[in-house]
Amino acid sequence: MSSSKAISNPTPSGIVTIDNNERVIPATRRADGTVRKERRVRPGFVPQEDVARYKNPWVEETKPPPPPPKPQLPKTKTQIKNERRKLKKKEERNNENNLESINNEHERVVEEDSLGQLQSKISEMSVNESNEFPTAPTASITIEQLENTTKKIKVLEKKIRQMERIKEKQARGEALKLEEEEKLSKLESIQEELRRLKQGDEE
Repeated sequence: MSSSKAISNPTPSGIVTIDNNERVIPATRRADGTVRKERRVRPGFVPQEDVARYKNPWVEETKPPPPPPKPQLPKTKTQIKNERRKLKKKEERNNENNLESINNEHERVVEEDSLGQLQSKISEMSVNESNEFPTAPTASITIEQLENTTKKIKVLEKKIRQMERIKEKQARGEALKLEEEEKLSKLESIQEELRRLKQGDEE
């Protein structure tokens, strides 16, 4: 069958009306390249896709309009207070996390510095001992003492940082636990012990 000229737009099912008022499904090409021939549509046949859905104009007009959006009620004093409290807690958590990150970085740097100083002193002692004595039984004791001193310094510095955080908490007006108060009371003695250790380490 030869292709005819369509005089109407295709319906949803793809049917078109041609120049002799016949309805046909135009020829199409399949995915494999073969041609699907034009097919005539039986007079009076209406595919389900082309059946117009009937709408009752009266029903459409009487449909209730969508409800308006609910007005936002003003917040109560309690809600505002709770929101402020949550915001303050969030800011405090962020500050504590930032402070913890800074302290961790400080601890890492201090440990690296202490390790570098320890290695430097061990190297100096090894050179001096090799020049002065054939064997150095005392040197191993001195190195062990130096390592213990370095460890004590790091432990004391960590305790002091914890106590400084407790002091900051106290400065913000927060209530301290009993164990925190006990730790804070030992701050000066620990600082003095740290000074003695560092002076002895430098000597």
